[in-house]
Order: sequence, then C-alpha cells, then structure tokens
Amino acid sequence: MLERGTRHPVPLPNENFLYHCSGVKFELKHVNPGDYPGGGLSPKSASGTTFISNQRIVFLALATTHETSMATDGPPGTVNSFTVPHVNLRNLEFVQPIFGANRFEALVQPVAGGSVTAGSTLVLTFKEGGGFDFAAIARKMSDRIQETGEVPPYEEELPGYDGPPPQLAAAEPTATAHAHLSNPSAQYPTDAPPGYEQ
Repeated sequence: MLERGTRHPVPLPNENFLYHCSGVKFELKHVNPGDYPGGGLSPKSASGTTFISNQRIVFLALATTHETSMATDGPPGTVNSFTVPHVNLRNLEFVQPIFGANRFEALVQPVAGGSVTAGSTLVLTFKEGGGFDFAAIARKMSDRIQETGEVPPYEEELPGYDGPPPQLAAAEPTATAHAHLSNPSAQYPTDAPPGYEQ
C-alpha cells in the first residue's frame, strides 16, 4: 500500500527505508511455472521503482497509485506492486553482464498468505543505474539476518566526519605543533630506512 499523495510504500512498524531506485524492470521467474496463480505467466513490469528497507524489498510499477496498489485484477502477468521480506530471500546475486543492464537476482521463498506458492527467482534489472548500491544493501541485510537470526530493528548509516569541533579547531597549537609547522622536513624523515640484515 502507498502513502496518499506519494509514490512511497507505507512503512511497517520499526521499518526504515534505506534506498530506492527508479527505472527498474521487474520479473519473477518461476521454478515451476504451473505453481503461480497466473498459470504459466511470469509476472513482470517494464519499469518501476524499487525500495529496500531494513525489513523488505518493495517494487512499484510506474503506473501504480494509492488506489491500484492493492488491486488484484488486471491483465495477466502484469504487476502493480510486489513485496518480499529479507528473511524469504536466498542466493542473492548481483549480475554485471558485458552487454545489457546490471541486475539483482534472488531466490524468493513463499510467504505465508502470499500469492507465490513455490520458489521463484526475483530479477530486478537496473536500466538507469543504482544496482550496485541496491545489491550491497540487500547483501548487508541478508548477512545481518543470517548472523542474528532476526530482522534488524533499525538500520542507519553512520554520520560522516565533519572535523574537530570549533572550540578545538580554534585552540592555540602546542609548541611541538609550531615546530612541525615551521619546519616541514621535521614531519617526514629525510634519511633512507636502515638496511635489513639476515
């Protein structure tokens, strides 16, 4: 389900969306094509946006709106939205072909109450870039789940380094610092290192 007036999924409790990427082609290839309610059709979408959070991967087709995100009727084989928890993904792989766009592939195990009844392969093709970052985050989430056995409650990147606080930067430098600043050769050795004897 989408938030009203946006193209973002409604977050689950304790969910943090980490990354999203537009211009993504979606396909769900079935191990056994007869196991999906659409018969032998592989659900696909030519273009959309994929989101990755600390709990799941979400795909929204380009034409998906708040009203159509929950619709189950439509042409056979088309997808409005797709979501899968990280705990149901196996064999994550980032494929970089010589010709064609990079893609992320993973084996999807059925989710209780979901429409996928047998193992399938999720294929996300990144036509406009961003696949490497997406795959790195997916791998990180998968590794954390395998290590701890549970979904991390919240995942956030560490802040970047901004330098020393202003009061430390404005402090008077010490005498040693003055010696190094006034004599640049004092910072770096000028002699060759001693030889090694055997």
